[in-house]
Amino acid sequence: MGIYTRKKRRNGLKVFFFSTIIILIVAFVSYYYLKQNMDYNLLSIQNQENKELENDIEIISNNEPVSQNFVERSELEQIIQNSINNSSIKELNNSFVEYDELDNIIEEFIKNNPKIILDVLRDFQNKQNQIEQERISNENLTNIENIYSSEHTMFIGDKNAEKKIFEFVDYNCGYCLKFHNEIMKVIDNDQNLQLVIIQMPILGSMSYDLSKLALAASLQNKFKEVHNYLYSSNRKSKMDDILADLFLMNVNLSQLELDLESEEIKKLSDIHKNYVNDFKFSGTPAIIIGNTIIPGFISSEKILEILEKEFS
Repeated sequence: MGIYTRKKRRNGLKVFFFSTIIILIVAFVSYYYLKQNMDYNLLSIQNQENKELENDIEIISNNEPVSQNFVERSELEQIIQNSINNSSIKELNNSFVEYDELDNIIEEFIKNNPKIILDVLRDFQNKQNQIEQERISNENLTNIENIYSSEHTMFIGDKNAEKKIFEFVDYNCGYCLKFHNEIMKVIDNDQNLQLVIIQMPILGSMSYDLSKLALAASLQNKFKEVHNYLYSSNRKSKMDDILADLFLMNVNLSQLELDLESEEIKKLSDIHKNYVNDFKFSGTPAIIIGNTIIPGFISSEKILEILEKEFS
């Protein structure tokens, strides 16, 4: 009875062993044929997609003319092929490109065709500059509308003039003095013109003191006289001497000294500073005629030309 039991156990192990071998063989064969079928289906799908893409490209090539802004497909293919041929890149797989290989292709293409990259960068920069110029232009139009609609007490010419010129000045600026002589020729011959002065003292503490002097004089309705004096050859270099000359011009010095430290002058000075910041001017003279901004000196002839264009 004991011998029979041992033989039965050995037969059970044999059956289990052979069954396992048969299952593994069946699984391997099934996997082999199934994988072949999957690869075939994937390849068929890929080939179909490639054919559809080629058909789309062919339709576009046959029906739509190539824009002068683009490289023809054959030319681009030749450029890329030359880049690949001239490089040390290994032969590519027919279907896929590894990331490292793609990086090498792009790098080699850039090295062999720097002009294309430079042209793209140049076009991009030009577009960005155009966008920035349009933005600045729109901002300036808004600022011009604001400065024209505001009330100004520091001006030369007719109070009700239809034409206005805005000048941003520093009384120590040589080109401002030169422009002053040119603009006065124009104003003397045009009774319908007003020159509005915006203080922009940027050349030191003396420029700041002179701008406050002109602001304070405007409160006494003496702006025109003081403004012309500060641009004349008679202007003194020291403040005490300048005040003495203003006294001879019937400027009330006692009131002037009070006004120089007043809150009203500080407020006027801040208004002028805000105009400068709005337009982002950095030098004097800066001139606005109509919607035209001139960052620097211009002659009387140029002033008349712009006036004609802006107000005719």
